[in-house]
Amino acid sequence: INRDAQKDSMPIELMGGEAKMTDFLQAFSHWTYVSSNHKVLLCDLQGVLNQEGRSPVFELTDPAICSDRSEKKYISFGRTDIGLKGVRQFFRAHKCNTVCRCLGLPKN
Repeated sequence: INRDAQKDSMPIELMGGEAKMTDFLQAFSHWTYVSSNHKVLLCDLQGVLNQEGRSPVFELTDPAICSDRSEKKYISFGRTDIGLKGVRQFFRAHKCNTVCRCLGLPKN
């Protein structure tokens, strides 16, 4: 997320507490892993927060996909797909936040 959008965005009040815009991206990555039955993680999310419309929209570019390539039916998603090593790196750095809790995601 660009730093200006991050500075200017107000925290959002959710039923589970307050969330920053960046919390949504972290929770989205976490959600992709859980919803894919731990087979795929969409991570390294970059882009801008477009606040010009009715609702803020994340415009993301160049995400990385890390997949569990231990099953032959899953193919590599390119050079940035470093497999379970990438998944471990993400969850080592990820701190579950208000959005994760509101989505009912398990703690990492």
